[in-house]
Amino acid sequence: MSVGQVRIRVPEKAKAGEVITVRVLVTHPMEPLQFKDGKPVPKQYDYIHRIEATYNGKKVFEAETTQAVSQNPLIAFPVKVTEPGTVKVIFYDTMGKTYTGEAQIKF
Repeated sequence: MSVGQVRIRVPEKAKAGEVITVRVLVTHPMEPLQFKDGKPVPKQYDYIHRIEATYNGKKVFEAETTQAVSQNPLIAFPVKVTEPGTVKVIFYDTMGKTYTGEAQIKF
């Protein structure tokens, strides 16, 4: 997988009112803090710092992360589905890049 590839897993089918689990994996190095002589090396580190998810355009999940998150982070969150639609997840990194993935919720 190349950097920034987003893979989303949702159930094959859902029912109106059901709470489903959305699982998302993004390929990213999540550069850890580096130290020299016991002090942090001053530089701009490359890691994902914010995650947003929407379901049919409505925000259903938001998180802020730090360098403590592992390489190629996997996140999971619940969503109550009311109709067929699209789950969209956007990852923002500290270098100004965004990585987006979408999955269809089917009834």
